[in-house]
Amino acid sequence: MGQIKSTMEMVLARAERLCSEVDIDPAEDVIQRGMKLGAAVLSGQVVDLDEALRSLAPVDTQNFVQGLLRTFYRHIQLPREEGHPWEGALAGLQRLAQALSLSGDAQDQLSGVLNELRSILGRYLQHRQQLEKQLEEGFSMQAAQLQQSLAQQTGMKMKISPRQHPKFAEEWQRVQAQLNDQYGNALEHYKTSISSFFNQS
Repeated sequence: MGQIKSTMEMVLARAERLCSEVDIDPAEDVIQRGMKLGAAVLSGQVVDLDEALRSLAPVDTQNFVQGLLRTFYRHIQLPREEGHPWEGALAGLQRLAQALSLSGDAQDQLSGVLNELRSILGRYLQHRQQLEKQLEEGFSMQAAQLQQSLAQQTGMKMKISPRQHPKFAEEWQRVQAQLNDQYGNALEHYKTSISSFFNQS
């Protein structure tokens, strides 16, 4: 019994040593703090961004800003349904520019970029709906032919919509993938452009 206890004590002591040897990356810690504050901004909490930035050591500011940007960028995504879920993140970016006292010109340019991004995100769903409608129209004749063929084979009349055509789902997936790639690449381009306003090297 004593043997088991001493072995267990050795294992626990070793685990404790290993834990104490693990260095916590201070930069990552500051990034995490920035991400948390970004989440607070997006959830509508009253956040004094100016004070948060002033309280940082100058060496930590860039990592903190990176954390904020990570959180904001996670909310600037292609929409799945109607609405503007990205607005909070875009407003957060504007507030960040003010808190960092970017020049008037830089803030105006950033506003222009954010407006372009807002426009692209707003057009995405509309574009997707147009493509879906075009695809349905394209499949309407094939659906009618399939309907006629099945009626001849089975002797039963059945209504087949373009969406029920066996190849519709496959084609729609392909069209959506192309659309998402196109808009996704544009989003990444804009995020890179936005980041350049906040790089303080």
